Amino acid sequence: MKEVVGLGKVLTIVVLIVTASCVSAQAPFHKGVNFTNWFQAPSAAKIKFSKFTKKDFEDVKSLGCDVVRLPINLHFMTSGAPNYILDPVFLGYLDQAVTWAEDLKIHLILDNHTFDPAVGTDPNIGGVLIKVWSQMAQHYKDKSALIYYEVLNEPHGIQDAVWQPIQQTVIDAIRAVDKTHYIIVGGADWNNYKNLANIPALTDDKIIYTFHFYDPFVFTHQGASWVEPKLVPLSGVPFPYQADKMPATPPSLEGKWPGQALANYKNDGTAEHVKKLIDFAVAFKEQRKAKVFCGEFGVFIPNSNSADRTQWYKLVCDYLNEKEIPWTIWDYRGTFGLFNKGSAESFETDLDVPLLEALHFNVPAQYKK
Repeated sequence: MKEVVGLGKVLTIVVLIVTASCVSAQAPFHKGVNFTNWFQAPSAAKIKFSKFTKKDFEDVKSLGCDVVRLPINLHFMTSGAPNYILDPVFLGYLDQAVTWAEDLKIHLILDNHTFDPAVGTDPNIGGVLIKVWSQMAQHYKDKSALIYYEVLNEPHGIQDAVWQPIQQTVIDAIRAVDKTHYIIVGGADWNNYKNLANIPALTDDKIIYTFHFYDPFVFTHQGASWVEPKLVPLSGVPFPYQADKMPATPPSLEGKWPGQALANYKNDGTAEHVKKLIDFAVAFKEQRKAKVFCGEFGVFIPNSNSADRTQWYKLVCDYLNEKEIPWTIWDYRGTFGLFNKGSAESFETDLDVPLLEALHFNVPAQYKK
């Protein structure tokens, strides 16, 4: 009997250790949104600061969000080459946003979103990143643990073998100033989930690994004008795949990757395939015992069916939640947002209620106009 009891204690201890290990591997936040096209300006002087207010932070918190990712054209918020001195006007605006987040106990990710989808990441970008992040870390090192630094959004056109050493030098530069705050890092190829595995093992215990998820791309980006070739003429792609609802391939996309993707959509446009792709991030998380975060996922509103869009969000959200991967959707307001298509985006009247329910957000009362 004593041996059995002893074994039970051992098993209990093992379970507690495993549980504690799993808990420690999670990021400190759970779900939220991106506040887009706010600090994504060509200069500090052109930031439309009133686009978001403290009320927007209060509103998203009321939805159940505990994190906001804030995309910033960080390199444009400086004096430019050679010194890249941060503009005091920019810091003043950002300090206000930081204060709002801290007042409301919302985690705030300062995302360096300085990138051009049409231009690959410069292999010499390390010098700029070190300068801007050293200043950012110096400015925010004494702020609460609610503030996070994301090195660079979606490096692309650059190999991981080139990007990862650059990212490490930025981590080192931040840590020379600030050893407290979490740093968010990602792989090349647009923060692809498959590229997580190419990030070297990092010994820093305040690292969160990020990936983005927009698959199947011909569904999530139908109508998009910023990709190549342009998907503007593509619309009506269903999710999940339904043969009788598939649109014809637009002539401009025939013989190119979108045409090939549409031909293979019966295989790629399924719930099983979506989960299989997210499993790349799950496997990385489990193998590395790492904190992993999905910084972006979403569906472009204009050319997608609303019900299908909602179904995709529910699938992705539920699977990320099941695998204990926190997330921020792209975006809050805008063409990937939480508001009804073509609406004035009023929090009191225009929220997309089925979408909120799919994302397990709290649903506030909506009033008739």
